[in-house]
Amino acid sequence: MSSADQGIPSGVDFGPERILVVDDEPGVRRFLVRAIESGGYRVASGDDAGQALEHLSSGEFGAALVDIRMPGKDGLWLLDRVVERGLDVAVVMVTANNEVRTAVDCLTRGAVNYVIKPVNPEELVQVVARVLEDRRLRIENRAYRRDLERLVGERTLQLENAMGALKQANVALERAYRESLYRLAAAAEYRDEETGNHIRRMGMYSHLIARGMGLDDDFLTLVLLASPMHDVGKIGIRDSVLLKPAKLTPEEFDEIRAHTMIGARILAGSESPLLQMAEEIALNHHERFDGSGYPNGLRGEAIPLSGRIVALADVFDALTSRRVYRPPYSVEEAVDMIREGAGTHFDPRVARAFDGALDEILRIKGHYEDPDASSVSARNPILDHVAVDGLGFLESMAGRPPMH
Repeated sequence: MSSADQGIPSGVDFGPERILVVDDEPGVRRFLVRAIESGGYRVASGDDAGQALEHLSSGEFGAALVDIRMPGKDGLWLLDRVVERGLDVAVVMVTANNEVRTAVDCLTRGAVNYVIKPVNPEELVQVVARVLEDRRLRIENRAYRRDLERLVGERTLQLENAMGALKQANVALERAYRESLYRLAAAAEYRDEETGNHIRRMGMYSHLIARGMGLDDDFLTLVLLASPMHDVGKIGIRDSVLLKPAKLTPEEFDEIRAHTMIGARILAGSESPLLQMAEEIALNHHERFDGSGYPNGLRGEAIPLSGRIVALADVFDALTSRRVYRPPYSVEEAVDMIREGAGTHFDPRVARAFDGALDEILRIKGHYEDPDASSVSARNPILDHVAVDGLGFLESMAGRPPMH
C-alpha cells in the first residue's frame, strides 16, 4: 500500500541544505569552504559562535561545521545552544588530533559527527553528504510519525463514531425488542382484566422485596423490568377459560397452568439477561416452596430466586385486587395469608423481606391503586395503552432509555 493510500503525504519538505562553516582561523575556514563547495553544496562561513547561532536560528542552514576551539564562545557553546533551541541543524565538530576524546563527547551532547584536522577534502564531502542524508531521513521519519499519528487519530475518531452509532442502534433495537415484548405482556394482562397499575405494582413490589434481601443492583434492575412479563403466556389461553367467572374444571385448570410454559417458550432463546430472567420468572412464578406448585413441582432453592420473589409479589397483588369471581381481600387478610404461607407456599427469606418492606409496599399499593377498584368495568377493545405506559414507567425507574 502506498503512503498516499494510507493518508500519509508522499512529499516531505526538507528545508534548506546550505552549509555554515564556523572557524576562527581564516585559512582553515577558506579551505573547508572550498572543499565543501567542490561537492556541489552552497556554503557560508563565519568566525564567531554568537553570530553563527543567529544564522543557524534563521532556518537557512541544514548543517554546520564547527571548530571546537575558538576564542570567547567556542564550538561546544554553539552546539549546546543549537540543542537547547531544538534547531533542525546537523552539527559536525572539527577537532585536532589531541581533541578526539572531546569530539567523541560532543556526540553525546547532540553533534552528529566529527572530522579531524588536517581534513581530507574528499572525506569531508562524504561526511557532509552523509549528515545531510541522515537529516533528510530524520525529517522524513518525523513527518511520517506526525502524519501517522494524525491518521491514527482520524481512524480512532471514525471508529469511536462508528462504535457510538452502533451502540445507539443496539440501544434502539433493544428498546424496540423490549417494547414489543412488553406490549405482548400488556396484551396478556388486558385479557385477564389487569391494568397498567398492576404492572407498576408488580415491578416495584418485586424490586422492594429483592432490595430487602440485599441483592445487587443488577438483580434489582432486572427483576424490576422482568417481573411484569410473568403472565405473558396468558396470551395463549382461551378467553372462555381465562375469564370464566365460575370454578374451573380440572381440564380448564390444567389449561390455565400451561400459561407458565407458554410464557417461557415465548421468552426463550435470548442472550439478553433481562429476557433470560423474564423467561425464568414466567416459568417459575407459580412454583411453591414445599414443592406443591406448578409446572415442575420444584422445591425450595431449586426454584430460581426471581421466581420465588415474583411468586409472593403476584399473590399479594392478586389477593388485594378485585377479580371477576371475588372481591379483594383486605390488606390485613392478605398479609396474614402471606405470613402463614412462609415455608410452604413462599420462601421464608422472601417472606421476611416482604414484611420488612411492607410499609413501602403499602405506599406503592395506595399510590397505584386501580382506577376502579369497586367494580370490573368493560375494557376498551383497543390494547390498553395504560399498561404500556406502566412498563415505560418502570423503564424510567431503572434509568433505561424511555420507550416511545
